[in-house]
Amino acid sequence: MLWGFVEMNAEETIMKGDDKLKLDIIEKLARKGVVGGHTKQVDTVKNWFKSSAQGRIENLIRELSTDTNAPVIAVGGGARDTVTLTSIADAKEWLADRDRDLWWL
Repeated sequence: MLWGFVEMNAEETIMKGDDKLKLDIIEKLARKGVVGGHTKQVDTVKNWFKSSAQGRIENLIRELSTDTNAPVIAVGGGARDTVTLTSIADAKEWLADRDRDLWWL
């Protein structure tokens, strides 16, 4: 430990960063009301984030959509690959379980 910081290797740092990005993805989908019949293309969602993170965001969206505990559903496939939230309530609960609050929804 140095100056109050915990040493982490590069893999641990990436994992913590990925966890934060997953929270950010779910929060942005909730803020924009992407739920039910309102879907967004994966390319559109990744463009909501800074360009340096877009490749990682795309991978995380796909990872979230295959995670049965995450409130994200992949809809369709191919060129028009889209995602939506299962519900705002599910998104709020998922985020709250990870210490992120959507009190404004």
